[in-house]
Amino acid sequence: MKLFNAIVKVVVALAAVAGAVYVVATYGEQIVAWAKRLWARLEDCHCCECEDCDCEDCDCQCDEQEETAAEDPAEEAVPAGEEAPADETAVVADEADFEG
Repeated sequence: MKLFNAIVKVVVALAAVAGAVYVVATYGEQIVAWAKRLWARLEDCHCCECEDCDCEDCDCQCDEQEETAAEDPAEEAVPAGEEAPADETAVVADEADFEG
């Protein structure tokens, strides 16, 4: 019974690793783009306290940064139901590539 439990644990661990590899391989670029956008938002605006005090001497550039981020064409969202245009330099694998 101990051997069976050990085998089951190993199989479950391998399945978890395979699932993680699949998710990263399939959605890796989207995950990286999301993380970069999130990180940029965290770093962009450190002057939120100025909005609370309404000070005249505040030299916040938060509004300017949001405008330039909105103008960036690389981060345009694709409407639901439509596919993003394919990158002409992207490598696409065929099912035949994976057959032994």
